[in-house]
Amino acid sequence: MTRATPTPRRPRAPASASQQRLDPIGGLAAWPLAPVVSAIVVTYAVAATISRMHEILLIELAVVSVGVLMIAAAVLVWAARPDLAPFTRIRAIVIVALGLAAHLLAAASTWQFNGMIQDDFAPIGLGLLLLALAPFRPWKEILVLGGSSATVVGITALVQSPFLGVQTPPVLFAVIAMTQVLAPALASAAYSRQVVNSIHRWQTDARRAIRARTEESRGPLAHEVVDHRLTNLGADVLPFLADVLVRQELTAADIKRARSLAFQVRRVLVAEVDHTWLDDLIGRERIGLTDRGLDPLCVIADPDRRATAFDSDQRAAAGAMIVALCTLKGFDPTSLVVQIDGSGAAPTDTAQVTQAFGLRGALPTPATDTTTIAIVTAAQEQASAQARTQARAQAQLHSQIHARRDDRDVDTITIQVVLSLPPYLRRRALRPYLSVLRAVFTRVRVTSRHALLTLEFNAERTTIEGIK
Repeated sequence: MTRATPTPRRPRAPASASQQRLDPIGGLAAWPLAPVVSAIVVTYAVAATISRMHEILLIELAVVSVGVLMIAAAVLVWAARPDLAPFTRIRAIVIVALGLAAHLLAAASTWQFNGMIQDDFAPIGLGLLLLALAPFRPWKEILVLGGSSATVVGITALVQSPFLGVQTPPVLFAVIAMTQVLAPALASAAYSRQVVNSIHRWQTDARRAIRARTEESRGPLAHEVVDHRLTNLGADVLPFLADVLVRQELTAADIKRARSLAFQVRRVLVAEVDHTWLDDLIGRERIGLTDRGLDPLCVIADPDRRATAFDSDQRAAAGAMIVALCTLKGFDPTSLVVQIDGSGAAPTDTAQVTQAFGLRGALPTPATDTTTIAIVTAAQEQASAQARTQARAQAQLHSQIHARRDDRDVDTITIQVVLSLPPYLRRRALRPYLSVLRAVFTRVRVTSRHALLTLEFNAERTTIEGIK
């Protein structure tokens, strides 16, 4: 009897993930849920209070209760705004706390005169507020908030049970009151969990496909790299070698010339090792601006190559913002400046980056001219080793000078550009891009002084003790 091979479990998203975090663009589409739910909560609270005036003992407390619930709804609308993303845990706790305060005030205003639990507006309003958290907060957090709120509501119902107009076991009143909160909370948590897992699975499959395609393209890329190197060498190095082979002798001038060519090749290779995805992006934008008949001057200041530490989401968000700025009406092509600095050590593992001489692990196919290939390979290895050694030395020096209190380095990205646009048009054009930046970066700051726009945002990365 043979056992069936178990189906591998698909990866699940982290418990702290939310729809807004994993899919910032999709989170923008979910924002209208907040004002709609808030309007329903406020309308129902006002209507229920007016219809139950005969049950209210203290009008002042009832008015304050409705006011507190309106504040909770307003905080929900404010906290869910795309330009204030991400929706933090503190905001969710404040909203739920205000909802619970409104419930306690409403219960106090009708103390000993409340006829039924079912028509109380506060538990229903609190449940709807929890329902609106689905796109913004993790499902486990929603469960905790919902369970805590339901417990408070249930205890309040138990205390009120002797004064209610219907004679029923007190536990039943508590169950009815808790259901008004738990049902929306469970629905919200289920939605958040399902959507987050679905997005995470899709992203995982997409990354696997990208890795597979990258593996398939290693061979062609290696050939392209070799052809590119041979083209560069063909201008000076190959004619020099051919001349030496023809003459069958090596003079002092040849040695001096060979040393000069070796220095030039090494300098070019080191410069290409320092090349990052940000340089490629700015290079493409320069070409695009030139094709439009403009004379671009785009400056990049990243001496420590900190851009190499960005993950795929951060690269996509920052790249989309730069591309959007370059395509906006009123953009000054001579004003774009991108600077990256940081408070921690610079990235040191240069082998993890796709360098100018090919992907990591890509082995060029030997060419017919083995002498040329040997020169290219030796120069590449020497340039890479020098860059890696320099990075290690800088990191060790930094760790000796600056004592680290935590295991996180912070890279600060500053983008400056001149946009001749009215402020409201500028805000409207950049709002979706800023929302995504706030979802993947920390401390996004936007300052505007006349036509000069400055964007600053931080990228946190975890460092590992020791130098690779």
